[in-house]
Amino acid sequence: MLCPKCYGKINKGQTRCNYCGFDTKIMEGASNKQAKKIKHTIYKDDILYTTNLPPDVSKKKLMLFSIFLGLLGVHNFYVGKFWQGLYMCLSTSITFVLSLIVSTIFNSNNIFYIAFQFVLVFQGITVIMWVIQMIKIFMERFKIPVYKDEFSKR
Repeated sequence: MLCPKCYGKINKGQTRCNYCGFDTKIMEGASNKQAKKIKHTIYKDDILYTTNLPPDVSKKKLMLFSIFLGLLGVHNFYVGKFWQGLYMCLSTSITFVLSLIVSTIFNSNNIFYIAFQFVLVFQGITVIMWVIQMIKIFMERFKIPVYKDEFSKR
């Protein structure tokens, strides 16, 4: 297991990180819903990213979202990773719209065809991100933001 604070390795059976001294027992009761709310405030540094799923995140939902709606970034929106989800959603949507336009126009010198080729690079990055994130979810390595009052540095 990795320490959610310093990402140092914590051996099985240990509850404290050898590097920073963080007690992993404090992670019990941490909430993803609370982390989503705190992310948009000035206290966003109090959010920790962990591979252990909090009780308010369903592993089944996360896997189903990543498999069926992963290219739209729905699994990222579900856990509160807004910017990654937005990137995946926009690149997939723009590529889809441009592919519809290009498929109706057969002229290869058209501006839409050139834009479609340009956007395909970003869609390729999105597909790679999607595959990597699916593998991480299945291997339980996908980092999820969590928050608990005890994490606060205030």
